[in-house]
Amino acid sequence: GRGTLLTHAGELLDGGLVRLIEARVADVPEFATKRFAHGVFDFRFYRIVIYALVRSLRPRVFVETGILHGLTSLFILEALERNGSGTLISADLPSYPESGPANRDGCHAVLPRGREPGWVVPSAKAGRWRPLIGRSVEVLPPVLETLDGIDVFCHDSEHTYQTMWDELELGWRSLRKGGVLICDNIDMSGAFFDFAADRGCRFIALSPCDSAYLETVRFAIAIKDD
Repeated sequence: GRGTLLTHAGELLDGGLVRLIEARVADVPEFATKRFAHGVFDFRFYRIVIYALVRSLRPRVFVETGILHGLTSLFILEALERNGSGTLISADLPSYPESGPANRDGCHAVLPRGREPGWVVPSAKAGRWRPLIGRSVEVLPPVLETLDGIDVFCHDSEHTYQTMWDELELGWRSLRKGGVLICDNIDMSGAFFDFAADRGCRFIALSPCDSAYLETVRFAIAIKDD
């Protein structure tokens, strides 16, 4: 319920996760201007929502596409650790500074020089994590075929229409009944809305609670009812 989600989100106010991230990025020049004076509120609302959902839903298997620095992955892993159960499977096509963004959606984010996808996640938090390197539609299917369904699927890789659709389709097929589909950057193409209409699924679209996006929905959460 709403009260439970708020309670779980409130766990992040203890500052432990923020201090961990501060320590991880302290010696990385690309993060030199990052400041976390407002604690967890300096991170995207999207990540706070995902953390609270994981704590509430207690998924056995969470699958995400897109790792980059590993910030969202770390929020998920923190929630799984507090749950005492669950596994995170992540797929990522690396964006190295030498070669530029792997995505072809106009986003320009790349890894810091000399770093690998998920570098923010310390080894102490990686016990429940299975990162896969490569295109999601190539590296995920063999893994998903070995599982008896998944509980949560989150798209946050390349946001072109075709890639979004392909990943949503891949995740939807693997979700158990009652499973949750999360899609970030739904404002970058009509893929999510077309997919939701095609599947007839219930969903809620949310704003990032950021002044730059006050008039724009940014991510969505859908339920697989059948």
